Order: sequence, then C-alpha cells, then structure tokens
Amino acid sequence: MVQPLVSICCITYNQQNYIHEAIEGFLMQKTTFPIEIIIHDDASTDGTAKIVKSYAEKYPDLIFPIFQTENQYSKGIRGIAVRFTFPKAMGKYIALCEGDDYWTDPYKLQKQVNFLETNEAYSMCFHNATTYFVDRDVSENFNRKLKSKSYNTNDLLLKGWFIPTASILFRKTMLPNPFPNWYYDVYNGDYGLELLLSTKGIFFYINEKMSVYRKNTINSLSINGPKGKEILKKHLLLLKNFKRSNANKNTFTNNYAIAKVRYNFLKVYIYESFPFVEFLKDKIFHRK
Repeated sequence: MVQPLVSICCITYNQQNYIHEAIEGFLMQKTTFPIEIIIHDDASTDGTAKIVKSYAEKYPDLIFPIFQTENQYSKGIRGIAVRFTFPKAMGKYIALCEGDDYWTDPYKLQKQVNFLETNEAYSMCFHNATTYFVDRDVSENFNRKLKSKSYNTNDLLLKGWFIPTASILFRKTMLPNPFPNWYYDVYNGDYGLELLLSTKGIFFYINEKMSVYRKNTINSLSINGPKGKEILKKHLLLLKNFKRSNANKNTFTNNYAIAKVRYNFLKVYIYESFPFVEFLKDKIFHRK
C-alpha cells in the first residue's frame, strides 16, 4: 500500500441521509498525492453502517471503516476521533469531516496541503464554509468577517469557535501525546483540539467556501448538546483546564476569556431567574 500524505478522518452515527454526500466529497478530491479515508461508525441503528460498508467494499484500498458493535458515546466515552480514528491515520496530515457535513471543492485538500508544505511554522490550515440550517432550509456564510491571514491561541480564546470542523487540516505530529485527561470531558472536542494544536503552531485561514456545515441535524451537538447556563459552565471548565495545561502562556488572554464567560453566565442566570429583567432591558435599550 502507498503511504498516504493525508488521512481523512470521519466520525458518524445515524446519518444515513448525509453520509453518502460526505464520502462523495472525499472521493472527488483531485490531488497530486495519495490519501486514505478512515470512517468510524458508532454502532448506528439506521442504514449508515450499511452505506459505509458498501463504499469500503467498492474502494478497499482507499476507505478503511471502523464499525463499533456497541455505541461508545452512550457508554460515556468521549473523544471518539482521538481514541479511534487518529491512531489509525498513516498520513502526515489529518483532515476532518463529520458524517453530516461535506466538502464542495475538489481541490480543497490540494490547496491546504500546498500551503502547509511550504509553511512549516503553521500547525493547521482551515477555510470558510457554508452553514446550512437543516430545520429552516436556510444557508449563510459561516465566517463573514474573517480575512485570509494567520490566527493563533489568543484569537481562539477571544473569538471562541470560528473554525468549521470540515475545514480543518493539521499536521499529525502536532497532536498532543498523550492528550490531557481534561480533553475527554469537554463539551466541544473540536474547539478543545484547536486550542491544543494552537500551542504547537499558528493557523492559516483560506477565505474560500469549500465545505458545508449542516446545523441542527437530528444527532448534532447543536440539537442534543448543552444549552444556556450548562454550555457556559462547560465552556468555563474547558478554559480553566486549558489555562492549567498551557504552562502559563497566554495567561492574560485566557483570564479575560474566563471572565467573559463568567459575565455571560451571570447574565443568563439573571435573565432565566428573573425574566422581567430582560423584558425591562429590551424595553429601555431596544424599545421593543
């Protein structure tokens, strides 16, 4: 088998309506280098595993599936990609795309690899995407204001999550080994991964829409994940843990990000506990 330069890592669960489009987006890539596709199915109960299996049988030297017989997420196991797909990856680079998202540009991987191959200081390259709201059948630009330039840890701490998962391509050598224990308890593994990668090198953003991020699908984090105070509590814990593991680097920015989340938590708490406060605010400041 030829050594791949890029390993595409895809995790999926009960996404029979979407996984076909994700895999086709992988297969349409036009590159000057070999790739491999690793797909982890977390014991889907619909037709997802059957679809993945049919593709793997058709492309046995390209697609390498991992089929769980028991759902790992329901057992409390987090960091599915880190635990199951990353260790299987043979490429110098890892590209991410979850089973309900998909790529739209056949030269996506080539563009990102071209950049990283000639810019050793960068740990990751990402790009813009189209956000598609499944429940409303509405599309919009994922990043409206971001410019093609370099970004770092401070940007992630101050801006929060602004990197579409399906746009990520990073150097495998930049992965923590081992991952810190706190990573397996985060509510958003993608953001946690981005923070950890940012400690190894800066990121470059390509302002081209080369993928689609489906939002509010049935099994997505946006539907089934934490909400309100709960998501703020989990985000606060993530930032605190990252600060401890980051050896006092970016301390000022990290503290500012923590303070900002605490302020938002207090605001949400007040609004949820005393709804009339938000009503008065809207009346006074927004004249609703």
